[in-house]
Amino acid sequence: MRKKKAAAAAAPVPAAAKTKSAAAVPAAAKKKPLAAKKKAAAAVPAAKKKAAAAAKKRASGGTAGCRPRKRARDDNGDGDLISNLPDAVLCTIISLLPTKDGARTQAIARRWRPLWRSAPLNLDAKNLSTNDFKQPRRLQGRRPSTESIISRILADHPGPARRFDFRLPCISPTKREYAKSVAQIASWFQSRSLDNLEELHIHFPILRLVGPNPLLSSVLRFTSTLVVATVGYCDVSDEIAPSLNFPILKHLTLRYVNISVDSFHGVLSACHVLETLSLDGNSYNGSLHISSRTLRSICFSNCHMGKSELVIEDTPHLERLLCPWLDGEAIRGLVPTSFNNLICTVKVLALEFSCADLDAVLDVLRFFPCLEKLYVMWNKYLNTEMNNVRHYDPQDPIKCLETHLKTLVLKNYKGDKQDVSFAKFFVLNGKVLNEIKFGVSEKFNEKWVADQHRLLGVESEASPDLEFKHCSYYFRHSDTHDLSIADPFNNSFLAEDDALPVISCSSSSDEDST
Repeated sequence: MRKKKAAAAAAPVPAAAKTKSAAAVPAAAKKKPLAAKKKAAAAVPAAKKKAAAAAKKRASGGTAGCRPRKRARDDNGDGDLISNLPDAVLCTIISLLPTKDGARTQAIARRWRPLWRSAPLNLDAKNLSTNDFKQPRRLQGRRPSTESIISRILADHPGPARRFDFRLPCISPTKREYAKSVAQIASWFQSRSLDNLEELHIHFPILRLVGPNPLLSSVLRFTSTLVVATVGYCDVSDEIAPSLNFPILKHLTLRYVNISVDSFHGVLSACHVLETLSLDGNSYNGSLHISSRTLRSICFSNCHMGKSELVIEDTPHLERLLCPWLDGEAIRGLVPTSFNNLICTVKVLALEFSCADLDAVLDVLRFFPCLEKLYVMWNKYLNTEMNNVRHYDPQDPIKCLETHLKTLVLKNYKGDKQDVSFAKFFVLNGKVLNEIKFGVSEKFNEKWVADQHRLLGVESEASPDLEFKHCSYYFRHSDTHDLSIADPFNNSFLAEDDALPVISCSSSSDEDST
């Protein structure tokens, strides 16, 4: 019996039985080995990746595979060359930036944070917007005033200061508000932040119906360090004037300042290196004498001279004399009556009259034999009379017309009989004149230009290379202190339009060229 069972167990299983047995195996049992294989296969590359990442982390000192750190803002990479500059250079750059931009450099990087406070302060009220400054929490909801912003900046910046500009004269309706404004300015001048101030521009507040008030004595604190000074809307008393001694001042502007002639002469004589002088809207009680061995540029505009005269004397280095808004009486007394005092250094001259007063202009030109550029402005609001235009006497020549005058610019040119007569004189007598610019105040076209060409008699011009330019004009008071500009009115006196006709006058051609 046992043998039969053993034999039956050893006997081969029929195919049908095998099929039935295989079918009886559960499906889950059949899939289990396949899933295990896939899982094992997936584990191999994952393990390799993990091992590679671990090796990379060990090689990088433990930082690889982590979230990249935000690069430090003060990390001086190869692309940030400016931050690699020395502190002294960076501070100079900051001091030349507008106030708001200079303060914002603190947010560039940790490297820049202390620089604004150590850079010379450049504080300009015109550059400050009240919207850019947050009020303290107790004052939130109120817009900060410009004055409060200035006070905050002076409190935050320890100094020294390079420039302080507060040319925002406020008109106070009450004495109390005026006194408050003056006291605030006085407190600024006492701030340590303005130590060693080099450039000061200050317009003082005005009390309504009273006018300017005395110059604050606290200004005297800066007299020894100032290189540039603008003072406006105040009275300079005879008592304080002797203390206005500026040993290194190079550029001075007095705007709507009441000062006696004697006091002005004293201030001018105490400026030992002064190069440019601008007098705008001031009142004088006598003839004003300008005498300086260092002056190179004088701008005298909108001043109330009355019957007084402006006398230029002993100015051996004077190059520019810009005198708009002076009446004929003052112009005629512009220079000494002695022909021994010719001013041979002046290259640019600007004059203004109520009309085309040729006689007055010629009287002035005789004192500037080396003049190269002449600007003549006609202002109908000036109360002067035109003298009879005389003929040019070759036996009594004006030297600049013979050898130096190359450019003539006429503002408010209308093209009437007086204007044409004035311009024609220079066409016929300017021997080296290269260009006449006509600043036309009214609309014009090519026909109008052609008529002007005919009236001016260009066929008889004294200079064969003379060119006419008719342009629309505008007048913007230029920076008369910038001596680096060869022409103080360049690109500001006339707004030229390339579409407007340009007439070239040449003796070699009888035809008009446009």
